[in-house]
Amino acid sequence: MGFLIGIVRQYPLFYHGLDDENGWITAIAVRPMFSETDVTDRLIMEAFKFFREKKRRYIWFSPYTPNYFFPGVDPERYGELLALLVKHGFEKMYEALSMDVQLYPDYSLPEWVVEAEKRLKEDGVEIRPLETRYIYPLLKFLRENFHADWYRHTLELLQTGCDKDQIFVAVKHGDVVGYCQYFHSEEYDWYRPGTHFGPFGVRRDMRGKGIGSVLMAKCLQSMRSRGFHNAFLLWTDRETAKFYSRFGFKITRSFYIMRKAL
Repeated sequence: MGFLIGIVRQYPLFYHGLDDENGWITAIAVRPMFSETDVTDRLIMEAFKFFREKKRRYIWFSPYTPNYFFPGVDPERYGELLALLVKHGFEKMYEALSMDVQLYPDYSLPEWVVEAEKRLKEDGVEIRPLETRYIYPLLKFLRENFHADWYRHTLELLQTGCDKDQIFVAVKHGDVVGYCQYFHSEEYDWYRPGTHFGPFGVRRDMRGKGIGSVLMAKCLQSMRSRGFHNAFLLWTDRETAKFYSRFGFKITRSFYIMRKAL
């Protein structure tokens, strides 16, 4: 008739811990013939009971890490699901945007990026594909500056044998101050080169210097050189989307991240 997946974290996500306050609903679906019945309501009420027994304070739909099916609810495609969640007390907390860019046939490094990279070199910042000597500084950078899921993802990418030029780093005085990566994201060989761009970030005190722009442009150039016709990302916010749009990215889907307080 239908199913719902409810999750509480049983093992810590590296330094992020157990998220003791949170539970997640990562998927809910019913067969079309039961869509007009109370099946979905009953599934959600059973999930609430489960989360109360686990002493959770908040229930999220649906951004569980390390894995999720969708970031949240697509209001255009799944309006009925959105209405159902609102009915049961969920509220929109923020919005996640998916974006795509066409790389073939015309993508190349913009001239302003070339000039920005020259200025960064003069300031002691080098943008380059990852080398073995920078693996530890990269993981240290991630641990100190970003969510544990970013750390996990890069660690798994390295452990599964990705090509090192799938990861670009910005290095200053031996420290990694920024990075970006790309991978396949589908099927068994998800870690191989592919069209999924990100994650991508720069240390807070180094932002506004053009590091992110050069990382992005060189990563896209590497993807294009491998023959990939496009690049996509699954999750960003409206403000950061303005940055991506400078490189031709366009919004393709929107997701509402929903939360209910128990």
